[in-house]
This record gives sequence, C-alpha cells and structure tokens, in this order.
Amino acid sequence: MSTVGVRSGVAAVPSELAYAHQGASRIAVGAPKWPARVLFIESRSAPGYPAESVETHGLEIHGYSDAIGALLAVREEEPAAIVAPTDMVNVDFMSFIEAMAAWSEVPVIVGVANHDGAADLAYQAIARGARSILALPCRPDQLISAVRSCGVRIDSHSRPLTIGTLLLEPQAFRVTIDGRTVPLTPREFLLVQCLMLATPRVVSVEELTRALSTYDDGSVPATRALVTRVRKKLEATAVGSGRILETLRGIGYRIAEV
Repeated sequence: MSTVGVRSGVAAVPSELAYAHQGASRIAVGAPKWPARVLFIESRSAPGYPAESVETHGLEIHGYSDAIGALLAVREEEPAAIVAPTDMVNVDFMSFIEAMAAWSEVPVIVGVANHDGAADLAYQAIARGARSILALPCRPDQLISAVRSCGVRIDSHSRPLTIGTLLLEPQAFRVTIDGRTVPLTPREFLLVQCLMLATPRVVSVEELTRALSTYDDGSVPATRALVTRVRKKLEATAVGSGRILETLRGIGYRIAEV
C-alpha cells in the first residue's frame, strides 16, 4: 500500500495540529444553521467541488486549497462537516484525521482521490474516527448524501423564508416587512413561520392550533385571536401589509404575496 505523504520540507504534523493532545478542549458542533456549512479541502488529483448546485439543498461549501487553512477555519466557521481528500497537501492525511478526531466533534468525510492506495487510506481513516467516505470528484447528490450520513440535519425550518417583502429569519428570530422589523412574540413568530412554510397551501385553524401547542395547550378561538394580533402588527409596521395574512372563511389562513 502506498500512502500520500507531505511535501518535502513540510512537517507531517504542523504546529496547527498541536491542539490534538490529551486534555485539549474539544471543538463542539454548534446549533444547526442554514445553510449548513461544509469545509471542502481540494484534492490534487480530483480538483474542484460542487458549490452552486448544493445551495438550494441547504449546503454552503467553503473551499480550501490546503488542509492547514481548513483546520484553522474549523474554530472560526462552525462547520457542519469537513471533506478531507486522501491526497491533501501540506499535512499528512492520517495525522489530519487523528487530529480532528482528538480535538473536534466536526464530522470528517474522507474524499477518496485518484491515486494508488486511496481506498486503503480511506478505510484506515474510518477506523480512526472519520465518519463517511466520498469518491472524488463527486456529484452534488453524492455530497449531500455523505453529509447526511454523518447525522447532519439539513433542516428546512432553519432557512430564511421570503414571500414578497415579508422575510422571516429563524436564526435571528426576526420577521421584517419592507425592511422593517415586526415585533412578534415567540408564539406569533411560530404562527408566521408555519404559514410561510406551508405557502401557497391554506392552513386550517385546527392545524395551526396543533402547531402552536409548542407554547401552550391552545384552542381554536385563541389561534384566531393570535392571527388577528399578527395581522395588526404587520399593518402597524408597514401600512397595507396586514392583507398578506389572508383569511379564507371556512377553510383557514395563508400568507399571500401582494
């Protein structure tokens, strides 16, 4: 079996890997974000990575030409996963895998590059803490599948929602209309989110009541009153915007682009 070494004159375990020692503080995976950020170290033998075609699936790819840059970024960028090719430059591949397993909870996806011994390296990496394997070059659907196999949730409830000039940002817990912030309570925020996620479908008052039970037992009359309050807040924030929260009598409610 042949392994991919580092370039002449470059240490197999650079100072950046010094974090991987007993007692070092581990980097935990943060709260789910939208889009989920994936650090992608480029392969020498299979350069490039899918980027634009995965954004609509909730992934944001940050590419790195070498492993050291990606390693340092793990502390700053709160990635959901990192793709490490078996032929990475500047750092010994197995040293990188062991370092990530020692001081980070960020899952590593092994990118199997086009060189002798790549498959053997990949299986060794899995035994030492890597979470998934991905053949390089890869298609967008293959990358998405590899990320999901690491247990990373690509949660649609975390993505920003836009209908007309109405914008809901779950991570910031903010709703704006025409660029102006609408002051909503957590229950009111959840109501708007439920309706925006369902658009253009009409949501019955009973379904809304069940969704809002996160905050209380709820009742149909209370849900109707909540809709009225949200509509008034929209109108107070931007004149005429209250009508985007439509009532279809006997059917339910929906957010309409007006």
